[in-house]
Amino acid sequence: MSKLNENKQYIADIYLRLSNEDGDKEESDSIGNQRALILDFLKSIPDITINKIRIDDGYSGVDFNRPAFIEMMNDINTGIVNCVIVKDFSRFGRNYIEAGKYIQVIFPRTGIRFIAVNDFYDSTKVQGYMNNIIVPFKNMVNDAYCADISMKIRSAFGAKMKKGDFIGSFAVYGYIKDPNNKNKLIVDDFAAEVVRDIFRWKLEGLNADSIADKLNKAGVLSPLDYKKSIGLNLSTSLKVYKNSKWAATMILRVLKNAVYTGVLEQGKTTKPNYKVRESVDVPKEEWIRHENAHEAIIEHEIFNTVQRLLKQDTRAVKKGTAVFPLSGVIICGDCGASMARKTNTKNGKKYPYYVCSRHRADISVCTTHIISFTACEDAVLNALRCHTVAVLDIEKEYAYADTSVYVQSNINKLTARLEAKQDEIKKYEDFRLSLYENFKEGVISKDDFNNFKASYDVKIAEAGTAEKLLREEIAQIKSSHSAEPNQNWIERFKAVCNAETLERRIVAELIDSVKVFEKNRIEIVFRYQNEFESLLNAVQGVA
Repeated sequence: MSKLNENKQYIADIYLRLSNEDGDKEESDSIGNQRALILDFLKSIPDITINKIRIDDGYSGVDFNRPAFIEMMNDINTGIVNCVIVKDFSRFGRNYIEAGKYIQVIFPRTGIRFIAVNDFYDSTKVQGYMNNIIVPFKNMVNDAYCADISMKIRSAFGAKMKKGDFIGSFAVYGYIKDPNNKNKLIVDDFAAEVVRDIFRWKLEGLNADSIADKLNKAGVLSPLDYKKSIGLNLSTSLKVYKNSKWAATMILRVLKNAVYTGVLEQGKTTKPNYKVRESVDVPKEEWIRHENAHEAIIEHEIFNTVQRLLKQDTRAVKKGTAVFPLSGVIICGDCGASMARKTNTKNGKKYPYYVCSRHRADISVCTTHIISFTACEDAVLNALRCHTVAVLDIEKEYAYADTSVYVQSNINKLTARLEAKQDEIKKYEDFRLSLYENFKEGVISKDDFNNFKASYDVKIAEAGTAEKLLREEIAQIKSSHSAEPNQNWIERFKAVCNAETLERRIVAELIDSVKVFEKNRIEIVFRYQNEFESLLNAVQGVA
């Protein structure tokens, strides 16, 4: 550092800092109050001239990586200033190790005068033993205060999350904070429609890049720009251009976020302690999750279907915008590998077909399983239509059936299971009673008695839990007829009735897999098979 003044004149940077994270009291520690106090103090110190007033507003005292602090250190390192003035030690920093390093090592070594006004500390006047006692003590007090505040904030946030309150600074795209309750999310109608479009396009076969391009061409603002347009002062650590665009990563973030189903998942990241600024991921099983925390934008069934699609290999058509209808669904019936789509050209005409990808990579593995692209899609569509007819026929029969008979049939079955469970409990209780008699008569030892008794206690407790659940299930059926099968899934099959071609959305919603065997034989695994069988059993039960 260059030599400044021979006559002990000091050129100073005044450093001001405020942060709610540290529990700072905004009135007494406000930037304005800090500035006024220091400037008033300097009126009686003629040997100090002010260079700059450096301000870090909203920065924690635990971390010294603050913009104004770095600028002040640059002034020191380039020889512009040789004095630092703060209101008190806590304004300088609350990490006693780092603060002590600057005040007791770096500043003395470089000839920097340090003044903390309210702590009556001036490094030119406090030396030796007193300096070694006062500075560490003050810094340790500030550090301990910061640790205490951090713990209280964590505890308060944890309590809010467990209660189902939203604690984020900004609502996720598609929602806004309720003006009457900042801990509650409500639907933002405009953004919610964009979210619905994103999910619909994914179901129709568009990949993330294509969806992003579609939104950008339509002039739809990206989430960040949209939030700014409605008056939110949002900042991000990501590089953002003047007019940011939708990107594939943004689309995937929307598609994977369960918040759109009304689920609130919080506590996904944490910080090891108040001195570590970097967040670490929390295991999913430890997230704090609340169902029906707010109004859903996307149905659970649609969300789950999209998650299944995201896990499948659904490459888009070359330079195209959508995947093929059966992409990620069609597999080899023998080895389970995905079927690859290839094209042969004959006399200028293209003939697409599917072939086992594992055999194509190594002809010694599996067999070709070749099937015409068109023939396969036609067969799947026809099978879907036939299955839909069966579904609608059963629905019609169920509508005319006496469903009360089905309900009573289920009650009778559950009652029989309940009586069997009660007999089981009585049996174990009789066994336990006989144990005591055998022990008294000396037939079994005390250790055997304790071991057998513990075993029977466990069996009686397990059977008792099962008995309670059966009673609750019977009571629920009697009160609400909840045994009647849920028929919402049938509406999804009705879309097939008017379909002239095999659409990606239909495949995504109604088919789990299409297995291709040799000689053009295919096997289709439809979704909602459990619901289909339940409805069939209901009809057969009342026939």
